[in-house]
Amino acid sequence: MCGLSAKSRRILTHERARGSRLAGSDVRASGVRHVHTNGAICAAVTLTVTEDPPDRPGWVSETIRLVARGTDEWRARLLARVEHASDADLASGSDDDWGIGQVAVHLLIVERGVTLIALRLAQGQEGGSTGQPRPAASAVTRPGISTLADKAAAALRRLRAEFPAEPDTGATARHPYYGELNCFGWLLTLPNHYDAHLRALEGGTVTAI
Repeated sequence: MCGLSAKSRRILTHERARGSRLAGSDVRASGVRHVHTNGAICAAVTLTVTEDPPDRPGWVSETIRLVARGTDEWRARLLARVEHASDADLASGSDDDWGIGQVAVHLLIVERGVTLIALRLAQGQEGGSTGQPRPAASAVTRPGISTLADKAAAALRRLRAEFPAEPDTGATARHPYYGELNCFGWLLTLPNHYDAHLRALEGGTVTAI
């Protein structure tokens, strides 16, 4: 019943009992137009659809700001886990069962790579290498993770500074799993990627992402 309240259902039942004189007609209540069709009352809304919204530049800049802020927060959450992990934990893991150090390196390399791919695509350039980084546990170090985090943060600052107000949305690069993505498609993979890996770490599970 289009999510009708109990009161609306009682009113509708009363109208049916009176012979449903409203069937097929318009109903107006409190200045809101309703269409009574097949025993349901649904709100009719007048819409204006535009293919070229005037606030597009503001929408683009706000999107970049939100993606950057959210990614900064995900990275901070990751680094907090790294800080509290022992050196032994950071160096643990295998090719099939990643430890926290491997996950951290993977996330930070992917963040920087995705950020720069998105920026290049937005500027109409080639995206560059898009392969998936798979770090070995033996190569993980605490200073190395810190350096990668600094590089990822710097890339994100560059994104905010250099992302064009009118990005090229036709340029694409192939994601290993999602296929061809434009600049926004690449950027919008970042929160899911961080979320999947951090949830897996915190829950002691694995993720396909």
